[in-house]
This record gives sequence, C-alpha cells and structure tokens, in this order.
Amino acid sequence: MHQLILRSSKVLLSLTMTLCLPGIAGAASPSGTADPQANSLTAIYMGQTIDPREASHHFCHTRDYPVVRCFDSQAEVDADLGWTEPQAPGDPSAGVGVTHPIGSADGMSPQFSGAYTIAYRDISYGGNALTLYSAVSDLSALGWNDSISSIKSVNCGIPRYWTDAGYDGTYWQNGCNSWSPNLYAQNDTFSSVVNEAP
Repeated sequence: MHQLILRSSKVLLSLTMTLCLPGIAGAASPSGTADPQANSLTAIYMGQTIDPREASHHFCHTRDYPVVRCFDSQAEVDADLGWTEPQAPGDPSAGVGVTHPIGSADGMSPQFSGAYTIAYRDISYGGNALTLYSAVSDLSALGWNDSISSIKSVNCGIPRYWTDAGYDGTYWQNGCNSWSPNLYAQNDTFSSVVNEAP
C-alpha cells in the first residue's frame, strides 16, 4: 500500500511538471501581452463608477487598465493623460502620456510606455474615442464590440484589431504611426485588440 501511494505521488508530480513546461500550458495571449481584465474591470466617468459597457458612450482611455477612465471629450482625456492627441501621423507634438510605475499608490503596473492606438466610433476619426494602452481581449466588455470605424496608430504602436474576441478570426493591422480614416469592409467588425510592437 505504501508503494502504491508513493508511485501515485510520483506520477502526479511528473504530470504536474509536464503540464507546467513552456509550450505545454495554455497558450499565452499574442506577443505575451496579458489581458488583466478578469473580474476587476471598472469604468470611471467624471469620478463616478459606471457599467464598463457604457465606456463606448464617452471618450475613454485604458492607461490604468483594468480601470478605464471616461470623459465628455477627447480634450479631457488628453488632459488626464498629460498628452496631446496627434493631429497627423507621426505628429511630433503628441506626447506619449505617463504610465503609473509598478508599486505606485494605485497599484497599477505599466502596460505600455504610452498609448498605442486610438479607436473611433465614426469614420474620419469622428464620434467617441477609446485611447488604448493595453491589450483588450473582449471589446464588448467596454461596449466597443463591432463599433470601430477609424483608427490611429500612435507612438509607433502596431495595433492588431481582431474580428473575434480572444484575438481570433481575421484582423486589420496598422503599421507604426499609420492611420486608417475608413475601414471599409472591416467597419464595425472588431472584437479584440493587441499591440504587436516589439
């Protein structure tokens, strides 16, 4: 009986070690970018907590993701980020914004050194906007599923917008500082986004 328990323990230990080997465990999200959304997604609009799905009705940013901060205008987003929204691809007057360092008072760790893309509800960069710093595996959690009509790549980010949640399906990808004022056939089709910049 003692030998049976010992052998069972060895098999269990061996199985556990095998499942923890790189490449054997579940697939990581693209480019190793974790989506910390889990159960802690929170949206703040003008200092008040709102349903995160209401973020699409405002101008928001994900610098503090999974806390999403929302405002009435892009100018207010810019002021909160301490940057200027680019007015042309590669606009040198646009700042990269500031991320909270690890161990900051709010406990947020940086996702990217600056925003990597801005998504707009309407073509030609019109309507509400979402300024993204982090990967978002399910845009429906922010009310942005199948809602994006134009895109700016900023700070030389390389956004990859996927048609399905979980970075799946087909995708649209902008290069460094490349803008797309009209997505044509891909209009209102995106469900997840990740930065592919190295």
